[in-house]
Amino acid sequence: MENPVYARLREAVATGNVKVVRERINEGASTNHMDANGWTLLHLAASRGKERVLRVLLEKGGDAFARDFVGGFTALHYAAMHGRTRIAKLLLDFKGLDKEKLVDARSEDGWTPLHVAAHYGRDSFVQLLLESKGYVDALSDKGTTALQLAIIRERTSSIKVLLNWGANIDVQFGFPLRYAVIKGNVNCVRMLVEHGALTSIKRPEDGQTPLHLAALRNSEPLARLLCKFGADIHAFNDEGLTPLAISQMMFNVNSSNKACLDFLISVSSKYICIELYNTFLSDTAA
Repeated sequence: MENPVYARLREAVATGNVKVVRERINEGASTNHMDANGWTLLHLAASRGKERVLRVLLEKGGDAFARDFVGGFTALHYAAMHGRTRIAKLLLDFKGLDKEKLVDARSEDGWTPLHVAAHYGRDSFVQLLLESKGYVDALSDKGTTALQLAIIRERTSSIKVLLNWGANIDVQFGFPLRYAVIKGNVNCVRMLVEHGALTSIKRPEDGQTPLHLAALRNSEPLARLLCKFGADIHAFNDEGLTPLAISQMMFNVNSSNKACLDFLISVSSKYICIELYNTFLSDTAA
């Protein structure tokens, strides 16, 4: 059971009672006391959005780099989780703190506050962290970037912010575009290709390109969009199949929708005609 003094102090922090917080600290209570989960008073103030209390705790020696026992998260990670940008500004601008170190502080799994903000779709917080020189392509211990998390969670606004700050759009052999195609997220796919995502990167484990995956989904809108931005209609996967061959297979399974197959046939035919015409011109010139 927690010491009654700290129990009352935590209640004062949670409710934003600055007077009681000051009194308890002046009486000797530690600003860095941890509860059973490793939460310091700063963790609690950041999570609850108690700005005045947070400032007092920092002034009294609160450790902004303290990590909890739950996942090794700092107060800034929790501010990111809840989208508390004013709390983040207080932490990052507090005199004497190493801002560059704090903005990229890593949890036990290697998540920075940017990973957390992107995961929860806190686009204003994402913007603030990047303006504060947070590393846009920081990798978690599993090799995941903030952009990947935003795409997995379909956080459109955060994706836009990250792309505008130059996030690696082709990380992990084109994971962002590939994942968006697999999920059938046409708007996300459009956003990615318009920002320059490579449309023909092959997945290492099977050689599938985004266009193969669009064919697997039997999605004509995705196939059309990818081809518009240069997807290779003739690319082979590791089984020697092109997107058209995949589409033909999917049509054989479900013949109710032929739009994707018809589109890929038309594109393939166009390329064949062009190649034949170029061959004819070459032979004529010779």
